[in-house]
Amino acid sequence: MGGAAPRFLTPYIYYHNDQNNMTYSRRLSILVPLTMLAACSVVATPYSPSVENIQTLKDASPVQARIGDFRNQDGGDNHYPLQVRANVMRSPVGKSFADYLSNAVTQELTLAGTLSPSASVEIGGVLLQNNVDAGVGTGVGTISARFVVKRDGTVRYDQVKTVRSEWDSSFAAAIAVPKATQQYPLVVQKLLGSLYSDPAFISAIR
Repeated sequence: MGGAAPRFLTPYIYYHNDQNNMTYSRRLSILVPLTMLAACSVVATPYSPSVENIQTLKDASPVQARIGDFRNQDGGDNHYPLQVRANVMRSPVGKSFADYLSNAVTQELTLAGTLSPSASVEIGGVLLQNNVDAGVGTGVGTISARFVVKRDGTVRYDQVKTVRSEWDSSFAAAIAVPKATQQYPLVVQKLLGSLYSDPAFISAIR
């Protein structure tokens, strides 16, 4: 009987090890894709100034303004980076989408000939809501921000602007996610357009 034990013990050991190897392989097959998804990051398309927005600022002339502080209000629907399906979307400038918004305002003021670092009028803001949903069928972008205009330190304008845009969105993430990154600057254009078209804002920066 002493010689029979190894016959039963040896197959059991190999069978047990095979089970461990299979379990380990299964875990790897699950964990590797999850790790790849978690690490996948995309960048929003850089802001492209709107011709209409620039013209609105030019029509408000004479205007001279400088850029103040733009910051994020954390929590709620304002997270960084943005979750877009299984990806995360980051700003191509600065370290937040408040920096993206600040850069967008700076570009349009510059092209309108109204940006002046020494101006007594200062434009700042707080990004309150920032969301991009690359849904199946329809993509949705929503941005809400509080804009504040000060003249010599005194607040002359303090209002919240909110916009929502929709676009066709594919079932395939390989198509839907890049399109969402391309649509983001268009949502920002719409937000700034709603700001510049506000007579109270124009009055405050004059």
